[in-house]
Amino acid sequence: MRRVLLAIALLVVAGAVGGYVLVVRPLLAPAQLTPTVEAALATPDVVLMAGVNVKQAAFLERWLLGVPVTPAAHQTAARPVMDRTLLDHLRAARVDARRDLDYALYALYRTDDANFHQSLVLVGRFDTVAIDAYVDGELHGTPRTAGGRLSHELTTISTADCKPGRTWMVTADRGWVLIADPASHAVVLPRLTGQVPGESDQLAWWRPLAHGDLASIGVWNARNADGAVPDPLAKNMIKGMSAETSPFARLYVGLGVRTVPPEGRLRLVLDAADAGVAAQKIAGWRQRLNESKAQMARSVPTVATLFDSLAVGSEGARNTLELTVDRALAKNLQSVANELVGLIFSGFGIRSPTVTASAQRAERIDPQPATFHATASASALAPYDAAAMFGEDVDQVQGPFGLRLSEMRLGSDPDVGLELVVESFAGAIPNVTDEAQRARLFVDSVKSRTGQELLRPETCGRHRNDEPAAFTSWMAPRLKATKVARLMPGVDPHALGSIAGHIEVRLPTRTETVTISKSQPVMKAERNGATFVVSDVTDGTVRYQIVGARANVLHFRALNAAGQSLASGGGFFADFLLGEGVSGHKEYAGVVDRVEVVFAAEEQTLRMPFTLSDLSLAGKPRSIARDSTPPFQPYGYAALRRDHPRLPVPGKPGALAVTSLDPFELSFDKATAYFGTMLEFTFRSPIVPDFEKAFTVGRLRLTRVELADGTRLEPLPAGAAPKPMISVQTWDTAIRFGSAPKDGALTTSLRLFLDAKLKAEDIKALRGTVTVQFPRTLQAVSLNDLTPGQRAELGDLTATVTTRGRNGFTLLVNKDGNRVLYTRIMNADGQPIAFFSPNITAAPDGTWRFELSPLGTPAGAELIVAGELDRKDYAFTLIPTR
Repeated sequence: MRRVLLAIALLVVAGAVGGYVLVVRPLLAPAQLTPTVEAALATPDVVLMAGVNVKQAAFLERWLLGVPVTPAAHQTAARPVMDRTLLDHLRAARVDARRDLDYALYALYRTDDANFHQSLVLVGRFDTVAIDAYVDGELHGTPRTAGGRLSHELTTISTADCKPGRTWMVTADRGWVLIADPASHAVVLPRLTGQVPGESDQLAWWRPLAHGDLASIGVWNARNADGAVPDPLAKNMIKGMSAETSPFARLYVGLGVRTVPPEGRLRLVLDAADAGVAAQKIAGWRQRLNESKAQMARSVPTVATLFDSLAVGSEGARNTLELTVDRALAKNLQSVANELVGLIFSGFGIRSPTVTASAQRAERIDPQPATFHATASASALAPYDAAAMFGEDVDQVQGPFGLRLSEMRLGSDPDVGLELVVESFAGAIPNVTDEAQRARLFVDSVKSRTGQELLRPETCGRHRNDEPAAFTSWMAPRLKATKVARLMPGVDPHALGSIAGHIEVRLPTRTETVTISKSQPVMKAERNGATFVVSDVTDGTVRYQIVGARANVLHFRALNAAGQSLASGGGFFADFLLGEGVSGHKEYAGVVDRVEVVFAAEEQTLRMPFTLSDLSLAGKPRSIARDSTPPFQPYGYAALRRDHPRLPVPGKPGALAVTSLDPFELSFDKATAYFGTMLEFTFRSPIVPDFEKAFTVGRLRLTRVELADGTRLEPLPAGAAPKPMISVQTWDTAIRFGSAPKDGALTTSLRLFLDAKLKAEDIKALRGTVTVQFPRTLQAVSLNDLTPGQRAELGDLTATVTTRGRNGFTLLVNKDGNRVLYTRIMNADGQPIAFFSPNITAAPDGTWRFELSPLGTPAGAELIVAGELDRKDYAFTLIPTR
């Protein structure tokens, strides 16, 4: 019996090995023609070569995601040529990427002119007649004869600005397709066709690396890689990067994938030009990695575990930095993500609970499962109700939709004038959710008061004017769409007359619900051109595919054995690597017994036009809250010393440390360790004129943290490069009060965040500086109009209205934003309006942004600006008590 079992085992092993050698290995290996193409591309002036093993990608797609179970209907011709992806072009030329494409190779060459010199070769099996017809017909290529072969010259259109882009030469052969700039095409084509032999000596280092990987990038001369880039700025960037790799002659980056067990390998390979210098460089890298890991192990242990997947090795002149992407890394990344979520919750004073695997599988029923009707009628759609719960104030109602102009702002691009933000809202619409994006918002025209068209013509670019905005679910089942319309430069906001557009809804008038059970031999449902496949159900995880008319799959959900809809715990989906559908998985709280899929069986397209003529952004009349802030007055440091020698009451009780900054007081209250460390402080001040409402009183800066073990933490010097790992640390923050005095003093809470994980008992001392400013002179500058583009100037300080919305406006101050102490907002009657605490942001370029939300409709504003300022720096040391 043992001999029989041994013989069976040997047969199984032999079969597995034979299957790998005869089936899997040939599928993963590069196509037979690949070495010839590599030799043709590897000219003496090649700088970079990249390759993708498409055959291997298709195999991995089939292995990991599965293949689309049915061919998808493509509408490539309906999509503008400039918006087509490479896969779209291939399909239009009758090339099936899974069946016909084996390998793709790209090369970049040194250049002395203002253009890139580059070539792309696709390796596979091609219908040259179909490709030539497509390039000649739809792409409007010009036939050329090159090397005795038919080629086509074509000029692309830039999708960013619609201007003519690069010129390409395209030549198709039964085994390859060459796409290159004219200069490179003239060199590579003769080498491909054998008229000129291709050098292969340059490929001896590349092939052993690239032929084992899914995707590969090789740089032949890392020190002179900038020679292939014509743009001066990019050249300088590459030179800066090359300084780190200067001891190395060649550089290689490769992505390899193993199927069993699922594992990825991302590696950086460096071949040394100077072995001694390279060894020093690698030793420095290894030391920095060890130091970073040690620091993270001390401060953020979960992040430190990520280093376990990283390895640095050397063998002769070759040095390798390798990252292994496997289940261990995925588990560690999940731990980091969980801790980051906990950090977010801790910022609100909430402790994120630890969730165990068993808790995740504890059954929870969806309290509000989506509802679908077997039939629905357009005539039965209820009009939009702004008074309903969570309803939004709108300017116009069109059927179930409410519409409004929500914001007007300066263009984000010099070639763009104003940007108008149109919003539309809807309550529950039968059989319409955001999953299939069946409702879309279009802006068709923007007219001036005199009837002139102001909408900027855009045939290129992302989110261009003629593209619709899809309705998404912001609070199910409610829907919302936001569309930005860009106007021509120079448009006066006061000249705007109307915004016209329409909403298009593909209303499913009849639906069909199909149940897929785990016990079915084929877990698949096909309706109305859409196919939904359940590829696997394991406990609470459902793996699925959707191909064909994906929009006709309205919804799917998991049911338990009692037929109840299980609550979803998240999931993931992705397009197939080579297109034609999606594959994903979804997690449910409980054990899945079957899956229910809702299909659209019939539909009716509704078109609802609208015209918005009220562009005032005022909305409905609102009661106003008066601003009772007293007038600001000059107040210098000398006056502070005279009027406020000390605070009236002692410091904050329960603080870990308190220091007097006569007449102010700073206390260290708490250190909360979670992912990093949140340090919480309280700053107290006498009731100084202007301080209670001033936008900027001063700044708290932490300069050193001394730990009990002798370690010192300090902020990075100005201009220093950030640390390699995630860093969200803040070592300084603005001091603002904004609240009424309490116990005879002004009080505000301040927070700083360090990327080290500390406990309060770990801290020996906190050192830093508090800077307080006192305005010795004040000036007022008025803005009588708050439409975007309006400006107020005071010397070299300029305040510009950049955004006006229904709920407020934004001011951009070009410099010295700390001098803007306050903004008094008035309504049309000149009454001062109160506002919520402003959101103030200081940008690295020196500009300041003030976002203000008044409690009423604003008509103008007055900025209170400090002229001469007294500044006082208070150095402090806080030593926590133990």
